[in-house]
Amino acid sequence: MNLQDFCQSLPKLELHAHLNGSLGTDTLKKLYKMQNPNSEDCENIITNVEKFSSLSECFKVFDVAHSLTVTPEAVFHSAYDVIEEFNADNVIYLELRSTPRAIDGQMSKQEYIEAIIKAFRLCKTDFPDILVKLLISINRKQGYKSAEENIDLAINFFKKYPQYIVGLDLSGDPMTGDAFLELLKKARIAGLKIAAHCAEISNEIETKDILEFKPDRLGHCTCVHPNLQGSNKLLDMLFTSKIPVELCLTSNVRCKTVPSYESHQFKYFYEAKHPICLCTDDKGIFHTSLSKEYAIASSTFGLGREELVTLSMLAVQYAFATAEEKSLLLSRIEGFSCETNK
Repeated sequence: MNLQDFCQSLPKLELHAHLNGSLGTDTLKKLYKMQNPNSEDCENIITNVEKFSSLSECFKVFDVAHSLTVTPEAVFHSAYDVIEEFNADNVIYLELRSTPRAIDGQMSKQEYIEAIIKAFRLCKTDFPDILVKLLISINRKQGYKSAEENIDLAINFFKKYPQYIVGLDLSGDPMTGDAFLELLKKARIAGLKIAAHCAEISNEIETKDILEFKPDRLGHCTCVHPNLQGSNKLLDMLFTSKIPVELCLTSNVRCKTVPSYESHQFKYFYEAKHPICLCTDDKGIFHTSLSKEYAIASSTFGLGREELVTLSMLAVQYAFATAEEKSLLLSRIEGFSCETNK
């Protein structure tokens, strides 16, 4: 097998995927047609999604996807299609994350979450090879009241659907809003795992606060190393914490939070043997897949195939899955490794 085929065949875990950012072109067109059955103008929607050249512009692209997911039916189709595509990429465990939204007269936040759960249930039958979980997100930009509502929703849905709802995600534009750490503490006490976007931009005070809070996983940690607008103090804090970091190579390069693949923080964390996992972030927006991210890591940082298998195996440890689920996931990766080494 060539590298791309190997990476596609490798059973993988996706631990950082935003639902709306993961919508593929065909799904966006389908959702547009659902809203505008008599319109032929859906190509402009796709063109708009592809135009961005910075982190701030990337967040504006989300508005396109959000404008198309305004009913429970649209949310259901979005979740179902995204799961189907990850399954086709041989992802055996997927944690989707999404911020519940209420649309006047069309959908409540509760209905938004229920629509995703409905898709999970159907996919369990249609795609039995992929195990799917949900992290309910709080968006920095939407303020304290919305964050509090979403955390209460997450706690209630966690009690109702513990097999699907496993954690809380702190996300949204890092240039606006708060980290809501006191609210995250409430979710942690209730038993939810915490994944927090951290240091996407240079903000030493907030990064220090998040690291001291000790989430179960961290997203990006771009501006931690002193060569990437961080500091030795932050780097020491991160390495001492041993908190796993979700790394999204293409996302960071496309949003220009790092100048190139070669300068990505992956190399610093990997060389230091800090816990990391490769992720896509928003595979639809960035036109990537988890297989591509593994191939990029291999070709950029000189990782051999055994090292790629090890990366996938280690990701099992960091998943918000049960011990039994982790054991089954690990056995599938080990089975692949044994088969390819024959």
